[in-house]
Amino acid sequence: MAVATVTDTEYGYSITGGVTATTINSGKMWVKALAFAGDDATDTAVLTTIEPGAGAVTSCYKFKATTDDDASYQYAYFGEEGVPMTGLAVTLNDTGNYLYVYLA
Repeated sequence: MAVATVTDTEYGYSITGGVTATTINSGKMWVKALAFAGDDATDTAVLTTIEPGAGAVTSCYKFKATTDDDASYQYAYFGEEGVPMTGLAVTLNDTGNYLYVYLA
């Protein structure tokens, strides 16, 4: 199983191409929004973070695709200031899926 490719972009990160749990950033980030584009209705993206101080992995968010592969249908907006996420990681269930992480 392949690790997803994490691409650093001007808005944050674009993640695609792998189905193994992949760390997006091991540090603390302020995430403004997340968007998911799955290529069919059974696709998912499962996100986790690490609890500061405890080091325990915690489920953070889960996306389930619709029949449309447009990321405008599956998104979470946390406000202009964003929310802190430490050790953000994602597991995509298909190599054709995309996750977008927008930083504050």
